[in-house]
Amino acid sequence: MVQLFRKLPGVGPRQAARFILALMERDEVELTELGNAIINLKKNIKLCKECFNLSENLPDRQINGLCYICSDPRRDRTKLMVLEKVTDLDSMEKLGIYKGTYHVLGGAINPLNGAVPETLRFKELERRLTSICQEHNNIELIIATNPTTTGETTALYIRDTLKDKPGITLTRLGRGLASGSNLEYADEITLKHALEQRR
Repeated sequence: MVQLFRKLPGVGPRQAARFILALMERDEVELTELGNAIINLKKNIKLCKECFNLSENLPDRQINGLCYICSDPRRDRTKLMVLEKVTDLDSMEKLGIYKGTYHVLGGAINPLNGAVPETLRFKELERRLTSICQEHNNIELIIATNPTTTGETTALYIRDTLKDKPGITLTRLGRGLASGSNLEYADEITLKHALEQRR
């Protein structure tokens, strides 16, 4: 059991042991429920065919293979936010502020790990943008990659690929100092973004 839990990202041997001890305190009904949920995970959860968010593969929860966001007619189709991972999308949704749509790339460009543009969902993004541009005159593509080396590389790739595409306005999430931080502890990239995006 420890070896199985350790295969999950960020789980070390001590944490795996704590999971097992916690599970031993549960009754058999809960353990059976957890086991069945794990067994049916691949069957019940799919990727949205449009944005690649997680989508429940149940007849009453899914419309034509779309997630709850893509199937919501109230969403602003003229705004499309590009993210690296589904967990980034979840963080944005928890804010409750953004009412546009999303596109999950499935990672960031990192040739050392085999993540190149061809292995990520850039072709799907371009197809989507072509389709959206046929319906709307102007759309905003919000680049929301992480402020890491691979995230910055991915953002530059998106800008270079789409900068001349008509009808698309490229924007980027603001970067800068976090609330409560001190200038003396901030790294150079954070300070650079904070200065460039001052208001």
